[in-house]
Formats: sequence, structure tokens, C-alpha cells
Amino acid sequence: MTLRRQLAVIFEDEEPRNAATRAFNLALALLIITNVSCVILESVEPIRRNYSGIFELLEHAATAIFAAEYTLRVWASVDFRNPRYRDPVLGRLHYMRSFFALVDLLAVLPALIGFLGAADLRVLRLLRLLRMLKLVRHSTTFGLLFAVLREEARSVTALLFVLLLTVTISGSLMYMLEGETQPDVFTSIPAAMWWAIETLTTVGYGDMVPMTLAGRIVGGAVSIIGIGTLALFSGLITVGFLDQLKLYREQHPKIAVAITEKTITVHRSYRERVGDGLDLPAMTSERGKPAIPMLSVCPHCGSALSDAATRDADRIEPFGA
Repeated sequence: MTLRRQLAVIFEDEEPRNAATRAFNLALALLIITNVSCVILESVEPIRRNYSGIFELLEHAATAIFAAEYTLRVWASVDFRNPRYRDPVLGRLHYMRSFFALVDLLAVLPALIGFLGAADLRVLRLLRLLRMLKLVRHSTTFGLLFAVLREEARSVTALLFVLLLTVTISGSLMYMLEGETQPDVFTSIPAAMWWAIETLTTVGYGDMVPMTLAGRIVGGAVSIIGIGTLALFSGLITVGFLDQLKLYREQHPKIAVAITEKTITVHRSYRERVGDGLDLPAMTSERGKPAIPMLSVCPHCGSALSDAATRDADRIEPFGA
């Protein structure tokens, strides 16, 4: 396996998670959390004044690592599973326009712009918080949420349209009913729509309160509609999330017993240790070494074995061989 292919296995999200991938993702997540924590602590003046040198050193190190990661991801993208990335030039350009590639680029750009002195440093510090989006790639939960939004796009769009329609109509009604009574509060329809948003979401800041009887009746109706609409929205997301979680568990079943050639060795007295109750025919490999027949069910717990158990028995070395 070439170096580029090894990097592709580590970088690509669709590849099975091995030890190297898990170690890389954990190290990257710790680096992102550390870097974002530094950005937050830098906003405290005494801390920034006393530890500015450490913060600057950590920022340079994080920028270098993120830049190297982005470059290596673009280089290894031609070995990803997506056929759009196969071409050495156009494939890499397609990858650079993908969502997560743009997130990786955003993690580097603020620091590079700051080095060139082309923008406000305070704005660049806040932009560095976008590096937290890199954690989305390694989170199964966010992947499930994105899948829910894709599957329920029409239903979510319909609910958002109902909310927008309710906000517009109720804001217009409230401006008509309360505009003359409270001209300094309900100054316009957009201002009344802000009241509608507060009421629909049941936040109720109290900065805009209807005073007339008709206004209070409209306010109560909008509150009830808001509760029902938000309950319907949360129920839709919950059902979709449970469906995606069930689908994920079906596609990624937990293997009760994992058998690999590196972790399993077979003793010559296998039959004696397991018992004579198992009908294990004698087998011999091409090399003349005793080979153990592969079972479809674990003799200890009765669980179905994975496909790894069907590998060539000649690749499993007995004890003392």
C-alpha cells in the first residue's frame, strides 16, 4: 500500500476505523479543543497579557499542523472512494470544493491572513473558532443529524414555511392593532414580526407586550400556534433521528467475536480444550501444517462469527509452529 493510499484510509470518513484512524482523529480533536480554548482564554485581558507568548506559539503550531493536514488531504483525495476525485487535477479541484475541504481551508485562512496583516486581529481570532467545525467530520451524531435533515427536507421546509407565514400574518395584525396604542413599541411591521418570533418560540422577552384586548387575543392564539408547531417540528426530527439511528445500527452491527490472524492463535490441542462434542474434521494446509476449520458460530457463546473467520486457515499459525 502506497503512502498516499495509507493517508486516504486515515483521512476518508467512509473507510473502516482502524487503530491509526482512531489515534489520528483523537489527536486532531484534542488539538482543535486546545486551540479553541486558547482563543477563548485570549479574550480575557490578564490571561492574554501574561501568556501571550504561549498562545502565539500554540497558534503557529496549530496553523502549521492544519495546513499540513489540508495539503495531505488534497494530495490523497484521488484515492478516496468517490469516483469524482479520481482525476489527478479535476478530482482534487472537486474535493477542494466539498464542504469539509472548505472547513479545513477556513481553519487555516484566518492565521494566514493575520500573518499578512490584512485584517482586524480581533475578527481573525473569532474566525479561528470556526475550527470547531472540523469536529463535525468525526462525530457520528452530526452525521445522523445531517442524514435526518436530508431525508426530512420537504417536511422541514413545509414547517418553516408555516412558521414564516405565521410570523408575517401575526406581525401585520399586531402592528395594525397595537400601532396606534403603542407607537413607540410597534413602530413597523418588521418590529411587530420580532414580537411574533418571540411569541412563537415562547421566549417572551417582555420588551414588546400587547396592551389592547384584541392584541392580547391575537397574542394568545400565536402562542398556542407556536407551541403546536414547535412540538410538531421536534417530533419530526426525533422520529427521523430514531429511524437513522436504527439504519446505522443495522449497517454497522456490533461483532460479538472478532477473529483475525494477528489476535488468534490455535493450539494443537484445540479439540481437547474445546471438547469432543464438536465435530471438527481433520484438515491439513498446503504447507503441511495442521489447519483448523473455520466455524460459523462461536463455540463458547454461540454468537455468529464475522467474515474474518472465513479466511484461509493456512494463514493462522499454531502454537509452537
